[in-house]
Amino acid sequence: MARGIAALALASLGTVCAPQAIRVANRPPDPVLVDADGSVDRSGVDALIAEVERARGLGFVQHPTLELVSIDDARLPALLASARALEACPRATVAPPRPADAAGRCFADPSLEWIDCAAPPDLGEARRALRRLLDAQNYPRLARTAASLPGDPGVALRALLAASANGASAPAGANGDALDLFDLPVIDVERAERASEGCVAIAEHFLSTQADREAPFRNPPRSTAELVSPKRWRAGERPVVLVGAPPAIAGCRVAEDASVGVARLLVALLATGGSVPGSTLGGWQGDRGVRFACDAGPERWLYVAELADAERAAAFAGALPRLLPAELARPFAAQAIGRRVVASGGVVDLPRARAWAVALASEPLR
Repeated sequence: MARGIAALALASLGTVCAPQAIRVANRPPDPVLVDADGSVDRSGVDALIAEVERARGLGFVQHPTLELVSIDDARLPALLASARALEACPRATVAPPRPADAAGRCFADPSLEWIDCAAPPDLGEARRALRRLLDAQNYPRLARTAASLPGDPGVALRALLAASANGASAPAGANGDALDLFDLPVIDVERAERASEGCVAIAEHFLSTQADREAPFRNPPRSTAELVSPKRWRAGERPVVLVGAPPAIAGCRVAEDASVGVARLLVALLATGGSVPGSTLGGWQGDRGVRFACDAGPERWLYVAELADAERAAAFAGALPRLLPAELARPFAAQAIGRRVVASGGVVDLPRARAWAVALASEPLR
């Protein structure tokens, strides 16, 4: 049984089950989106739009429409690619989108005017696409930024939008301090089959703590640490950015250079199972991962994190084998240097990595 993180992420991933009270309530029948002829049922779509608006307490800026596309429609690959760009946690490997992947799916169109659904549309998919369109119309700058913002800040925005599209909301009397993972003595989890969904599960928990459902959209989180700890978000704590050019390595080029963030560290822990002290992860102030693509030899990478103090940096260095994403190839060497931790994989030697990590400037994220 997972302890600590269960209520935050594992419960929504199906790892933890708890008895639920059975409630019977009268509810209107589900809207019918397609009529007997296979055409869009406009009244059914309007009913679904009204349902989405009513549940959110927020209206569409422009009344959307639903358009049906066939599985061989030329627009589907672009729609699948756009949807993949909005996935919360980045995938280690990404296969090209296939038309078959779109069966029954619905997509919020980038023009913000309609949703496209592969016929026959799945009702849950249509709800999700409409919720995403609702956010995009009401918070267009956030929606535009989420698709292209690199690193942990981008993960935070995409996770927030995905959780919102899933219908996450706060119950009456929500308490933002109800569960702060960093306050736990030990974050101890079993392996989760769907660990990659952990970024969205964290954001769903974050939204469930909000007394004002719209506040995170008016003032978006700057890091996934704020999703894990709503207290950090309310305090306006900014993560640090570790600034400085990556080292030059002969025969290699920089393939990726961005912050990793707390959510991806937790997802790595979920993927294998294990434990880490809550205060250790709570000491995270900012980090940076650099992956190199090289002409020959093993993959090479560097990782550096800044912690609140030297004690937590030492503990963080010891926990890195359980926390670093799997795409950072093993084996690797790690070392704490004061409040910073540096790790290197491939043939980037640790002394060189240490010199680079020490020289980086620490600046608050703007």
